[in-house]
Amino acid sequence: MPLSNQDKLALALTSAGSMRNLAKLVGVSHQKIGRWLREGEPTGAKKIPAEATAAINVAFAFHKDITKQQAKIDRFPYNPLAPVFVERPTLRNGSPSDRVLVDNTQYIRPELRDQILENLKDTNQIIGVAVRSQVNLRSYLKLAPDANVKAVLRKIKRPNLEATFRYREQNKSGSGFVAPIYTRAIDFQPKAKTNESLGDLNDALQEKHSAHATVFADQYLIQTYPGQYADQAKPKRQTAAQKRTKLIRR
Repeated sequence: MPLSNQDKLALALTSAGSMRNLAKLVGVSHQKIGRWLREGEPTGAKKIPAEATAAINVAFAFHKDITKQQAKIDRFPYNPLAPVFVERPTLRNGSPSDRVLVDNTQYIRPELRDQILENLKDTNQIIGVAVRSQVNLRSYLKLAPDANVKAVLRKIKRPNLEATFRYREQNKSGSGFVAPIYTRAIDFQPKAKTNESLGDLNDALQEKHSAHATVFADQYLIQTYPGQYADQAKPKRQTAAQKRTKLIRR
């Protein structure tokens, strides 16, 4: 599908890492980038001005370049039509993980997300996909306003609370806790039917996340085949932070 200016910004955010970094690439304020990313929404710009297209295209070209480089390093498929910055974390033992991450995806339209995942499934190189949202735990767990969130999580046997949820207080009034919650892993193996996989994922997001999310669908967690990376020669790896710094300084 043709990419709008908003689409290009939403995709570029996955490599830029923050609105401030993306704003530097485009040459505008981060507040303006925020409004453009929310184009058409009540809190966003009514329409991204046509005169911004050239700068957005330059930033998007940088994004495509860095995304392609990282895909080569991590031995992961690169989609030039709708590229998202995918990074393969390193495990504690120093080996690359079989899971890869796409961060800062919250402004990617659902239709574009579906297209990205459909194209990725067509490569036959992934097993499953889970999507994360940041949710208000009080709402998510249907707790009363005065309920003790920590106590409830212990009661329902959520061990290692900090590591599992990395929760933080939403505000000083203690009205809620925000925590990252994933959908279940959805089957995206070659044998799975694409429309069913996408349907299952979107149903899980709507049923479990949409009513409670403070930030909706902000990360894709993608399972690749075990050993897929290890079987090939490994070029020198760079961190996303190093690459983003180079990109922003250009």
